[in-house]
Amino acid sequence: MSIKKWMKAWILIVISIFSITISINYLVDPFDIFHTSILKHSNQLNERFLKIEFLDKHNKEFNGYMFGSSRIGTTYPSTIEQYIPNSKFYNFTVASANLYDYMMHLKYLVKNRYPVDYIYLQLDIDNMNQYGKFESIYYKKLHPYVLDESLSWFYIQHLIGVFPLNIKGKIDKNLHFDYANRSEYFFDTGMWTKPGKEKQLIENCQSYVKNEATFHLKHKRDVYYTTAMKSIEALSEIKRICIKNGIKLYLFIAPHNQNMMDTFVMKDYLNYLKDITSIVDFYDFSGYNSVTTNNCNYYEMSHYRPHVGEMIAARIFNNKSVNIPDDFGVYVNKNNIDAHLTKLREEISRYVLRKEYNSNKK
Repeated sequence: MSIKKWMKAWILIVISIFSITISINYLVDPFDIFHTSILKHSNQLNERFLKIEFLDKHNKEFNGYMFGSSRIGTTYPSTIEQYIPNSKFYNFTVASANLYDYMMHLKYLVKNRYPVDYIYLQLDIDNMNQYGKFESIYYKKLHPYVLDESLSWFYIQHLIGVFPLNIKGKIDKNLHFDYANRSEYFFDTGMWTKPGKEKQLIENCQSYVKNEATFHLKHKRDVYYTTAMKSIEALSEIKRICIKNGIKLYLFIAPHNQNMMDTFVMKDYLNYLKDITSIVDFYDFSGYNSVTTNNCNYYEMSHYRPHVGEMIAARIFNNKSVNIPDDFGVYVNKNNIDAHLTKLREEISRYVLRKEYNSNKK
């Protein structure tokens, strides 16, 4: 075979592979950005992209935003709206969000003149070692508009990229859809729900907890405070933007389940809380308290249920008609942070002793 024929053959092969890749990426749509809907059940949808896409058309309908990781996603916007007259909140929950996400999204909202009067911001303790954008994880990429980048190039990257695991994951999910453990996403409110798991927990919490594997793992405290400068600078920038634009900021620390708390290096966790008070006052729902040590309040070790979000809001807005444990939620500022940290250390010591005692009994 001549060199010309070899060249033509290789060009045809490359074009064929390229065409097949583009076709599969478009039709399977692993991150749900093309809205092909051939496979109706999402597996790893890109919330950062989809929510900006939605809000660019509907931002006039809202004047408040709930910022947070997937953990705040179970909180209904109406939970907050009931306490703030004439407010309309959008739940801007995104997977694995960190302070970089919150800062960049807030800048985008303000720059594009979205009506923003309120920010209800949840910080996760695991943010103390997470900061920045996700370059290589496609379902966590920021919308190109937020980065002042090309939307066309964004689509091209998703058409020509190689995503075998993401494609396989979406196909498998649609072939073997687990209805009982499904997650449902609502882009008109921004939140997500787990109706099957919620039903199981209501019917028999003890049975559910017994069979949820993440509640029975052994953990190593290996989450350190490694993003101090960048995280605190971003939080300071968020506060500055809010003050400059007359935005009311409500900030709180997530009530991590005891099993997740067991992954944090306690000294670093406490230092992180103290650093936050150097920037802004907040409500702290973290630690080993009545809510976080009760697994019935969680779907698994990472995500709390909607009624926990209701208790958080009730504490922040001082609704005494809601039954909230006395040890759940403390208002923290520069004046009381040291006393608060002392109480947390005592709480941690009691938890560790209790855990060791229960372990020895087995």
